[in-house]
Amino acid sequence: MSKRKPSTLTTGQGSCEPVLTLLEVDWDSESIIPEEIEGLLAKADSLLQSYWDSWHRRPIEQYVACDFRDVWRAMQAVKTQNLPFGNLFCEWGCGFGIVTALASKLGWDAVGIEAEEFLFQQAQAFLRSEKIPAEIWHGNFLPPGSQGLAKRQANHASLFHQIPCVYPKVSLGVDDFATIFAYPWPGEDYFLKDVFRHYAADRAILVMFLGPYELEIYRKDSK
Repeated sequence: MSKRKPSTLTTGQGSCEPVLTLLEVDWDSESIIPEEIEGLLAKADSLLQSYWDSWHRRPIEQYVACDFRDVWRAMQAVKTQNLPFGNLFCEWGCGFGIVTALASKLGWDAVGIEAEEFLFQQAQAFLRSEKIPAEIWHGNFLPPGSQGLAKRQANHASLFHQIPCVYPKVSLGVDDFATIFAYPWPGEDYFLKDVFRHYAADRAILVMFLGPYELEIYRKDSK
């Protein structure tokens, strides 16, 4: 079954501000996952199950896993259709680093950013165990000043992390990445899209997982 999103436009507040274009990207939700990737995801499933089984020992209220197989299919479509202008990939709030690992397997130079110390360590260990050449950074993925864009709702999950922004530490910024992946909490997607629109590079791609079979793919366009 092919998933196609209609082409629409998310506009900025001013006539000269950049916009987000919702792209029409075909991805098959029933396509066969390569055996190597299924093996990787099976290990990820096991890792997550172990975490859920012992969740009461180290509860992290803000962690929710996405559908990694659909994310693989959608990101594979983005990659094979040559939508990004470059090869740097960033996952905002990477959790156990699974999407970051998938991005690396697709050939991106992949980075995951995680604020929770435990998840940061788990993501690093997962990548090391699978010999995946990606990086995990410990810090806040929100750039300085971006919190002011949260006009619609003040209790976004991404605003809860009292940890410094990671970008100055690594001498990179949001606008250095050609592709960014995010899995927002309900209602938070508007905020993260605004952050992306204000801080990402022109022509950058945003892949956003919103729920089962529901992914949206945007491109930032300057007027």
